[in-house]
Amino acid sequence: MVVVNVVEKFGVDDLLERSWDLPAEVIEPLRAQVEVTPDGWVVDMWPMTAQLAAVVQPWVDESIVVESGFWFVGSAQVAA
Repeated sequence: MVVVNVVEKFGVDDLLERSWDLPAEVIEPLRAQVEVTPDGWVVDMWPMTAQLAAVVQPWVDESIVVESGFWFVGSAQVAA
């Protein structure tokens, strides 16, 4: 298993609609907004804020609607 940092978008039914992997270069800017391990993984899931959206939007090909409450930043384990 490999850990990746992600942006996740959920639907009105609380089911995951889509996710985007974030590159390693986004970790340092994220540290000011969320808890990040020394290895560079986001701890827990964080609701999207305007500040987070400004950092991650370049890697998300959909407009992030912060007010919707459907967007989160976190990390996930994926198969290698």
